Amino acid sequence: MPKSKDQFSVDFAQTVSQRNRKVKETRIPLPKLPKGKLSIQDQWSSLIWNIDTAEAHGKRALNGLTLALARIIQAAILESLIQDVRVPNQALDSPDLLLWDDRLPIMEDGSTMRQLLRARRRTSSQELMCTAVIPKPWEPWRLARSLENLGPGGKWKEWCQTENFHAIGWTPWPIVWVDNGNHSTMAAMLTHGGRFKVSECYDAKELLFKVYSEGTNWLRVDDDKVIAPVNSLPMAGIFEIGRRLVKAPKKTI
Repeated sequence: MPKSKDQFSVDFAQTVSQRNRKVKETRIPLPKLPKGKLSIQDQWSSLIWNIDTAEAHGKRALNGLTLALARIIQAAILESLIQDVRVPNQALDSPDLLLWDDRLPIMEDGSTMRQLLRARRRTSSQELMCTAVIPKPWEPWRLARSLENLGPGGKWKEWCQTENFHAIGWTPWPIVWVDNGNHSTMAAMLTHGGRFKVSECYDAKELLFKVYSEGTNWLRVDDDKVIAPVNSLPMAGIFEIGRRLVKAPKKTI
């Protein structure tokens, strides 16, 4: 017999109640934060809560949070470019600036960031809008030219990868550091996207096992010595997500 309207309503209410109870049970308690302006450590606590929450939901949520944090970095690059037209631009837009100087030792044996990145033979195609792409445009005039000419209806048509484009990918996220074709890449990201393949790709797993952050500094895992101060909280968050993706030992607060 088909269910009555009343029975259907009861069953629906029970289903919703069970679903809400399950969601409530899996929620991670919020960190205790003060009223008013948050300190860097308070912001880091909030960021770690978001990473813990994404990790509880799964890999897709961690990847999505990586994109959200990359958007913050991209916005800071644009803010610096648009609100300060001096050349060269001083935005945080490279591994040396967003992470730390790659000549600094991060292990007792003197190993550096560059030495711990392992070259990968294979690379895969990615979408600009779905990847943590970090371009470094330096001249507002060039960006304006790209915005005028790129995209549907523009003289240059939609963005597509050319010999002028050079980018380096890091897994497991992936993060993509653009070396050449910076203005057109940023314009495409702002307006219509596009598909690309990195010129080189490196596995950062070993690096992720050797370094961690507590929000204020980059620290060595082997002895907890400070490598350098954190210049970008979003980048520190992306790095921590990478550690979760490869299941590096947790050393955060």
